[in-house]
Amino acid sequence: MRVLVPPSVTASILLLGVVACDTDTSNDTSPQAWSPDLVCPGDPSGGCDDVDGAALMAGAAKASIVPDCYEVWLPEGDDYMYTEGTDAFEDCGCDRLCPDDAGYPGPDDGEGDGELQAVWLAGFGNTRAATGVRGVEHGLRGEGDGLWARALVLEQGNTTLAVVTLDLIGVFHDRVDEMNVALADAGLDVDHLLIHSLHNHEGPDTMGMWGQSIVRSGVNPDYTLQVRETVVEVVGAALADLRQVELSVGEVDVASYSAEKGVNNVIRDGRDPWIVDNTLAALRLAEPGGATVATVVAWDNHPEAMSDENTLMTSDFVHALRETVESGVGWASYDRDGLGGTCLFLNGAVGGMMTPLGVNPTDPDGVSWGSNGWEKTDAIGQLLGEMALDAIEGGEVQAAPKLSFAVQGFELPVENHGFQAMMSIGIFDRVPGCYDPEEDIDEDNLPCLATEVGVYELGGVRMLAVPGELLPELAIGGYDGSQVNVPGRALVDAGNSNPPDLEAAPEGPYLLDKLGGEYGFIIGLGNDEVGYIIPPYNFVLNEDVPWLLEAGGDHYEETNSLGPQTAPLIEAQVDLLLGFLG
Repeated sequence: MRVLVPPSVTASILLLGVVACDTDTSNDTSPQAWSPDLVCPGDPSGGCDDVDGAALMAGAAKASIVPDCYEVWLPEGDDYMYTEGTDAFEDCGCDRLCPDDAGYPGPDDGEGDGELQAVWLAGFGNTRAATGVRGVEHGLRGEGDGLWARALVLEQGNTTLAVVTLDLIGVFHDRVDEMNVALADAGLDVDHLLIHSLHNHEGPDTMGMWGQSIVRSGVNPDYTLQVRETVVEVVGAALADLRQVELSVGEVDVASYSAEKGVNNVIRDGRDPWIVDNTLAALRLAEPGGATVATVVAWDNHPEAMSDENTLMTSDFVHALRETVESGVGWASYDRDGLGGTCLFLNGAVGGMMTPLGVNPTDPDGVSWGSNGWEKTDAIGQLLGEMALDAIEGGEVQAAPKLSFAVQGFELPVENHGFQAMMSIGIFDRVPGCYDPEEDIDEDNLPCLATEVGVYELGGVRMLAVPGELLPELAIGGYDGSQVNVPGRALVDAGNSNPPDLEAAPEGPYLLDKLGGEYGFIIGLGNDEVGYIIPPYNFVLNEDVPWLLEAGGDHYEETNSLGPQTAPLIEAQVDLLLGFLG
């Protein structure tokens, strides 16, 4: 395939075309004529009414999403990739119990069939099959690790928002639509469901591209159903748990915790320019003067500290972060209590690439962890968890916070030739629209994906949900070097063979400037995962094999993005949404 829509097409023409397609205003794109798909409270459909004077209610719940069915294999030495026909596995079926095991109930699905019932882990290439779930034998303390669906339901008057975080790589918009149908079928009345995936690289492939080979999807339809059913379960449990709450909110400067390393004690930027959001925000929802119902921690970092050498299902550093906030932490030098309740972590602008790989964290006991492993992973999570506790304890109680949100759906073109091919052969677990699959793909027959953006407000907190992995500079700028947040680190590596042209970088205001609010942050992978969202000025493709091979000088993200139109089209929808909200 060839490049279908050149990046040089003017943004104004593209934006007018998309906006006109997505509204019922007869091509009138003025703010006065435009309104979002959903606005609560006060939606014209009458689904959510005014919240003035109504108490804020909150409920939370969590449930495991470790796959119900899988078999384990037996890696030898440093081989972490499963090879069919070469590597041994326990052919014991879904329950992983063989005839000689205590409590063996008899044969079950997959037992003795000679095929590995694999969980293909998402990230770091194909053929990475799970060998189990992280447990106490791996240095775990406190509640077990694993994979979780965690729900927070907020209700005020007749306005109800359900937020569910999943310890998964990503959930496509198509699957979110199915979850909404399942909620309705279960009689659960929510005005809006926000599914947030952590972009966890140590959990099952829920998108398709990390299967047994590059031409075999890693998605298990039975697991897709299990996750959907668990979302219904936790939303229902959170609705049943609703209690009147007060809101506490605060934020901290992550860089301030290490004079020597700055943010590099817990995160590294893998792409020039080096720009890292140093603000970690945290919220506590608690009964007035009483118990914590839920906490929410928002920051930006890939859950991949265990790297490709790990084959155990885990929520990576996020486990220790949530455990610290909920139950506290014990260092050799001191202990600290947690806040109880259910902690949700919201990952933000993780593109660019925000990663713990290559980080050597130093903990409060003065111990530095230099290699990938459980100790390093837990140290990062515990450090961040304590920062969240600091943010809440040093924050403010907000009087009578109001709940509101607005959501807008739209379409994004699929310019990436590799993505087009993977969709056409069923590797990606979603179906594109806007084109005739029987005809050649060209500028007049370009596939697109339905997606959405949303703005969520709770008191002085404003959150912007975007459908993928936003590069932080789109949110906070930092092209002037103000967001390096690491002592002595250059904005652009002098050895970069293909450095970004910062003279062409966009001027502000950037997304968080536009978002406003006393406290503002990004929710990445909100109700979708479309890949990396990259500023067009620094969108560079390999000249010989575009999309499939990366260009030199930190341009991996382009190979896993829809294309250069993605960022400006998303920003245009955000502008419309914020213009409407005022």
